[in-house]
Amino acid sequence: MAINLDKINAAIDKLDPTKSSGGNTQDDIIKLDEGEHVLRIAPYKHDLEMPFQELWFHFGIAGRTFLCPTKMKGESDPICDFATKCWDQYKATNDESFKEMFKSMAPKNRAYIPVVKRGEEDKGIRWWSVSPRTTYKDILDLVKSALRQGVDITDENEGLDLVVKMEHGFNNWLVPASVITALKPSPLASTKKEIQTIIDSVKPIDELFQFAPIDEMKLALEKHVNPNADDSDSSAGTEKNFAPTATTPTKVAAEEDTVSEKIGDAFDKLLN
Repeated sequence: MAINLDKINAAIDKLDPTKSSGGNTQDDIIKLDEGEHVLRIAPYKHDLEMPFQELWFHFGIAGRTFLCPTKMKGESDPICDFATKCWDQYKATNDESFKEMFKSMAPKNRAYIPVVKRGEEDKGIRWWSVSPRTTYKDILDLVKSALRQGVDITDENEGLDLVVKMEHGFNNWLVPASVITALKPSPLASTKKEIQTIIDSVKPIDELFQFAPIDEMKLALEKHVNPNADDSDSSAGTEKNFAPTATTPTKVAAEEDTVSEKIGDAFDKLLN
């Protein structure tokens, strides 16, 4: 039997810390440049009553992103478990280092909206990732307001487009500065056949992002807690390397070593 090149590539991707846990490609996610864009929320054929999909992620764990099994499926996962232990330690000791570690690992919510960008209908439906506290809430308010007037802005025949203005915000990130609905209803596409083709083009959200194996999450967690550990050294332990340098006072280094030791102890208790 010949070796499967796709499986080889997938194995290589798993070793790349910049890869997220999932099968998403750039074609499935829409990135909006600075300026004004006209989008249309499309019906999500896998959940016609709720096109908006909320996902929970652990971001930046050894440079990787993981779906959170605890939030998504109610199942235990090592990153959430360790984050909880850090929070418990913070409450018990009031040590800010545990609080910061908790904040870096706690799951964070993102909302994904199936949209078609006007002028790029040939690309089909793509997922637009937005902040749940700002843009997502604004869009839900628009949907709710329209429904009260008997208008479903996601309707493929008589819905309303969204006009989104992107500007540079905090940390110079591009964010939606405003989201409003068009004044007149319009169809998703010109013909029924084109409409159905667009609706069928969506990639299911559970194929876009997939759960990583628990062992893979444990490995990333260990690397996150111990970024200086040598992969080849199985006895590296779980302590961060805060050795003093020529420009670092010994006292500060000792304090950092103490923090590292506390976190390392908590990590050991979790995995052992």
